[in-house]
Amino acid sequence: MKYVRHFILYFFVALILIWSLLPLYWIVLSSFSHPVDLYSVPPHWIPTRVTLENFKSILITGKGFRGGGGITATDLIRKGLYNSSIVAGTTTLIMAFIAPLTGYVFARLNFPGKGILFFYIIGMIAVPSWPVLIGLFSEFSKYKLLDTLRGLIILSVAYRMPFDTWFMKAYISTIPRELEDAARIDGCSRLGVIYRIVIPTSLPGLVAVLITSFLFSWNMFLAPLILTYTLKAKPITVTISEFVGQYYAEWHLMSAGALIAIIPPILIVLIFQRYIIKGLMVGAFR
Repeated sequence: MKYVRHFILYFFVALILIWSLLPLYWIVLSSFSHPVDLYSVPPHWIPTRVTLENFKSILITGKGFRGGGGITATDLIRKGLYNSSIVAGTTTLIMAFIAPLTGYVFARLNFPGKGILFFYIIGMIAVPSWPVLIGLFSEFSKYKLLDTLRGLIILSVAYRMPFDTWFMKAYISTIPRELEDAARIDGCSRLGVIYRIVIPTSLPGLVAVLITSFLFSWNMFLAPLILTYTLKAKPITVTISEFVGQYYAEWHLMSAGALIAIIPPILIVLIFQRYIIKGLMVGAFR
């Protein structure tokens, strides 16, 4: 009976791994495959002719593609990477300043309506993004934020604020108050306590917050798809989708672009994974 349970467990684990990794494998396969092999029937699960031409087309030669309307593949990928870097980088920097402050306010200060305000902010996490897109489109149009990086940054910060505030509150609550009291006795101001005691002590949690903020901003798709319409502001997630249209599908170019787009998030996670694990573990037990 024990072996049967283990077999069932391993079987379902294998199914989950296949389900999760198969799309990634197909992207890698498509990005290194010749279009003739990619569109063959039955499909090739192992490339017969490995080629770097797809990456050359989107990064160097600027190959045009069907449905591009005069925009080359290189223009799409380079501008998308630039826009995503600006939005994700700026959002991360803003949250690096705001998240410790809002987390500290709800963790340490007492003021009227604190509980109601906190639960109102937390309640925003549960609101799905797609029902509010119509209202967002109207407001963005009113304030001339459509198709601008500024608008995407504001949107990204607004989406991240509830979660980052909640997480930093939980993390700061684990810091002994005695450390802050000692600093206040030595003449440190409230802001001095935050930036000299709270932030250094809660660095793993803050790094986890900033990394998740970067990943969220980098991976945004639905809102930018609705709120941007030119290369001036389209992020990489949207520009990659331009390779597929009503009457065409450049799967090899889209796969190569997607593989390039996932490299920065993967590198960031690999470099800072110990901070992510430590930060999320501490916050989880509050």
